[in-house]
Amino acid sequence: MKANKEEDVQFETFLHQNGREFICAVRAGKRYYLDDWHSHDWQFFPERWYSEGTLVPLNTGESHGQNRVPSARNADDNDDRVGHLKHPKRGKVQTYLMEERHYVHFFFDKYSGKWLRLPIGWELHHELVKQMVDHVEEALPKWRDRADILALLRACNYNPDECIGTYLVLEEDDWLLPQRTSKDAKADEMKDEKIQELTEKLHKLESELLAEKKARVEAEQQLSELVEKYSKISADATSAQRQVEAMQQSRPKTARPKTPQVAIVPLVSERDLEELNQQVKNLHKTHVRLKMDMLRNIGSINAVISDAIKAASDLKKSDVGSKQELEEIRSLYQREALQRRLLYNQLQELRGNIRVFCRPRRDDRARNCLGFPSDQDITVTNQDGGKKTFSFDKVYTSDSTQENIFVDTQPIITSCVDGYNVCLLAYGQTGSGKTFTMMGPDNNPGINIRAISELLKVCSERSETKSFTLKVSMVEIYNETVQDLLTEDTKVLELSMVGNSVKIPNIMEMPVKEVKDIKEIMKLGDSNRKTASTKMNSTSSRSHLVLMITVEGEDKVTGAISKGVLTLCDLAGSERISKTEATGQRLVEAAAINKSLSALGQVFLALRESQLHIPYRNSKLTQILRPCLGGDAKACLFVNISPDVSNSQETCNTLEFGSNARQVALGQAKQNIQKKGGGFPPR
Repeated sequence: MKANKEEDVQFETFLHQNGREFICAVRAGKRYYLDDWHSHDWQFFPERWYSEGTLVPLNTGESHGQNRVPSARNADDNDDRVGHLKHPKRGKVQTYLMEERHYVHFFFDKYSGKWLRLPIGWELHHELVKQMVDHVEEALPKWRDRADILALLRACNYNPDECIGTYLVLEEDDWLLPQRTSKDAKADEMKDEKIQELTEKLHKLESELLAEKKARVEAEQQLSELVEKYSKISADATSAQRQVEAMQQSRPKTARPKTPQVAIVPLVSERDLEELNQQVKNLHKTHVRLKMDMLRNIGSINAVISDAIKAASDLKKSDVGSKQELEEIRSLYQREALQRRLLYNQLQELRGNIRVFCRPRRDDRARNCLGFPSDQDITVTNQDGGKKTFSFDKVYTSDSTQENIFVDTQPIITSCVDGYNVCLLAYGQTGSGKTFTMMGPDNNPGINIRAISELLKVCSERSETKSFTLKVSMVEIYNETVQDLLTEDTKVLELSMVGNSVKIPNIMEMPVKEVKDIKEIMKLGDSNRKTASTKMNSTSSRSHLVLMITVEGEDKVTGAISKGVLTLCDLAGSERISKTEATGQRLVEAAAINKSLSALGQVFLALRESQLHIPYRNSKLTQILRPCLGGDAKACLFVNISPDVSNSQETCNTLEFGSNARQVALGQAKQNIQKKGGGFPPR
């Protein structure tokens, strides 16, 4: 249906007797309805529907004093309140001028006899306003402009919490940042120069360290050569000395003449003596020369050794200094990264975003298609070599343990004792490890058992000031029917919507006082659950399991009563029917599962786009999860995936679902605390 700008279009809501809602429009006497389930387009209104439901004008559900804000895709071009602005980072942003009830501060001017608007300079001295501004300054220490704070407080209708949240959301916006002064530019320039100086110093120290190492190696090599040469010369000198001694000993003595008359005949000729004498002189000269060379070389060797020892000492000192500077730089980086992470978590807490954790199943037999660049990013490579990257609040590896998973969710779970509603969901294809994460075996329990054990522990620690009562109920959603798993006949339950709350009449609630109680309850509920064998898993869950733990606490002094509900949901497997090869009853079950998961995805899409109509009624699953997704609860989603490359398409679909859910902002969670005698909305 294409509406003409010059014709009036009247919008209505059609409430069908099966519980579904449709947006209708009347133009030129013809009525149309928006088919958001199949064609996602306007269709003619069937005649038979007039007897099957009720038509309600679209504006009957509005509160007085408020405007109905159009969605981004359905804005009327004739409405002069609709506008756009071009943001340098967010691109084209749609705006809408809404009329809301606003507080305006006046003062009475006795000279004119009129009430006049209070100037900002005067209002900053008002006691109540000063307290609001001080509260904002305490929460945001970096924001020191009190006049700017008061201006935003006026825009936020004097709501300090909304003012703080608005500032945190728009903190990094270039249009809202103050003008940079020459002092800021000079400070940044000095920081850059300091970083450049440290970098150059680090490179210089590394070069000097490399040169010192090279000189040390050369000195050690030269020392080795000199020692070898000294040993050789010493051996030659010893050999020459021994030869001289041997020749002196072998020289014969001159015979005595017996009588003067007998002539003396020499035994050794003078020529031999002269040659021998010359050899002795030469050996003596060689010995002296070798001795001098040895002494001189020993001196140079000692000098080389001293230089080498000094160089090694200097090298060690410079190495220690470089390591200290590197450690300081590394420590500074780690502090900055930790501070950014803490600020991000605070912002997520204020926005109420759904926390999304990714856990791959360990399978040593599979051909792996997953990569883990960091603890917040994961890559998937398909069979054709294509790669996709996804980011989440936490990405676990295949080696992660049940303890690792629970430690990261423990702060969210234990806030249930303080009166917060908390919801944990496990989503993924069949066989990806959802039930292992939520239930786990007896010797390695999952989140369910660990969460209730931790709640019992926290309640016991606070028993001196509060008295607590824990009750557990357990249902499954099978073929769009809600069945109680804690009764022998697994009776069918009906859901009743009361505002954003869901009432489940006649549901069985069992008290829990110790860990063995919850183990018996879980065993009873698990035995009644619907499972069947499929191609993907021999014991595939054919229903959604919802475990609800209600924690009520009463203050022993004030009598104030707190009530928190922890909802743990193990969703059935999400995959294409063709992949499971289901037939008969299994095919009917698979169709019901995919319908409910599709409805959950539509709710996430509507919440992410802040649509006026959230389709909770399209499935029993979304109806029972409405209190968790309606804005008062803390929500956490586990996306479980398979590492096998043959399942890469289903893995990408699961990760896409998690990425979309991560962009949903539920708003800041609220505590459910009532004074003694008050009441809570029904579950």
